[in-house]
Amino acid sequence: MESFNPALPSIVESLDDVYKNFGNNKKRYDELNETFSKIYNGDKPIFYFRAPGRVNLIGEHVDYSGYCVLPFALEQDTIVAVSFNKLNNDIINIHNCNEKYTSKSIDVSGGIEIDMKRHHWTNYVLAAWKGVQQAMNEGNKLKSVNLLYSGNVPMGAGVSSSSALVCVSTLAISYCNNLILNKEELAQLSIKSERFVGVESGGMDQSISFLAEQNTAKLIEFHPNLKTYDVQLPKGVSFVICNSLVDSLKVITGATNYNLRVVECRLAAVLLAFYTGLSWEKVRRLRDVQHQGNYDLNQLIQLTEQYLSEKQTYTRQEVASILDISVEQLVKTYFPSGIAVQAEHFELYKRARHVFTETQRVYQFSEICKQQFNQQHQPQQSINNNSDNNNNNDITPELGKLMNESHESCSKLFECSCPELDTLTKICRENGALGSRLTGAGWGGCVISLVPNSKVDSFLDAIDTHYYSKFVNPEKLKNLEKSSYSFFTTPCKGACIISSSV
Repeated sequence: MESFNPALPSIVESLDDVYKNFGNNKKRYDELNETFSKIYNGDKPIFYFRAPGRVNLIGEHVDYSGYCVLPFALEQDTIVAVSFNKLNNDIINIHNCNEKYTSKSIDVSGGIEIDMKRHHWTNYVLAAWKGVQQAMNEGNKLKSVNLLYSGNVPMGAGVSSSSALVCVSTLAISYCNNLILNKEELAQLSIKSERFVGVESGGMDQSISFLAEQNTAKLIEFHPNLKTYDVQLPKGVSFVICNSLVDSLKVITGATNYNLRVVECRLAAVLLAFYTGLSWEKVRRLRDVQHQGNYDLNQLIQLTEQYLSEKQTYTRQEVASILDISVEQLVKTYFPSGIAVQAEHFELYKRARHVFTETQRVYQFSEICKQQFNQQHQPQQSINNNSDNNNNNDITPELGKLMNESHESCSKLFECSCPELDTLTKICRENGALGSRLTGAGWGGCVISLVPNSKVDSFLDAIDTHYYSKFVNPEKLKNLEKSSYSFFTTPCKGACIISSSV
């Protein structure tokens, strides 16, 4: 890894190459170094590794159905300092700079078993360890390590703090064991690893954490292979993140929220395939229906209306009877093996309609951005001769409209919003946002708003007045810096390795 290879995570010698906010982040690395030495008896990190959180512009709950998303990485990240454990070859030591997250020392000589019923932050680290161990050649034992983490990705905010933890751990453990993987391979390994904690992740969070680049969002397609396309965002506007401060805890609520939606999308896909005469046994995702039937998205929406709208909810027995299989076979084939889904009735029409229309919005959003970028980079003579050029700056309302439609679909069809998110997006629109929508899994967490640059300061003040002052317990805000729950952001760098000399 000594020579530069853009497919591999970069090794960074200066924090300036990663962070716009150099001062605060330099303090974090200094604290890591000092705390590491105290915890590990004077030992020093051999490397630092970092992986960022992310915000999704549009394309919610479609990745695990096989469809594209449009995220970018945040500057906020999870860092881990690492050294080898020279005292015991069978123990990995896991600590956190934040004392709220208790430490563990784990004996890995007998392999890793993750207890999904006992949620602990170190489960994500162990999931990465287990994933890397499986990726190693059989018989190769992972080297035991000392780990110290520092994270400023907001927890439970829908901006992928858990995936950042899995990704940075996957990068660190693989690198320390000379398992050289490119960014796509690291993303795929992290996707697989995170499922060890019980959540049926679709892959967006891990993919953008590794494949992100500064100053561009990424259109990510997952099939037939993982591909990314740069999407240059419009000038003159900012993307503002506001945390509802309602915790969105994907693992803890997976049985009734996230994993349930995964199952509903799978069952919708299978029934659509069955009713349209496809080989439904080979179908697990809604995109499989499109691929096998050679349908476009408009046709899929029409088929959803035709076959799923009359009877919107189904029981396990009803789906099994339609497919002429047993309930046991249905559950074994289509329900997650991790966190068990707790539901008796499954909404199929609403979920499928959301996925298909949301996917359309992703492509529309990226195409509008592409058209504006191309217009802005025409030769000057072409710009002067283009009579339509005066309309060039009027694309942001179109993007805002797509964001608003996305939130409406998330709220009404996918039912992954909550009263606080609906209230917050409404307040954002009333105070200058061209568009506002939940971002992340939902059921709490953050909203993202498209705001003209000239209005960002007044917008943030208005959200303070009309949301945080009225709907959030003052005790919850007392120990939080405003910049941690309400801020504007631009696309930042993906996961990388940081020299210990920074």
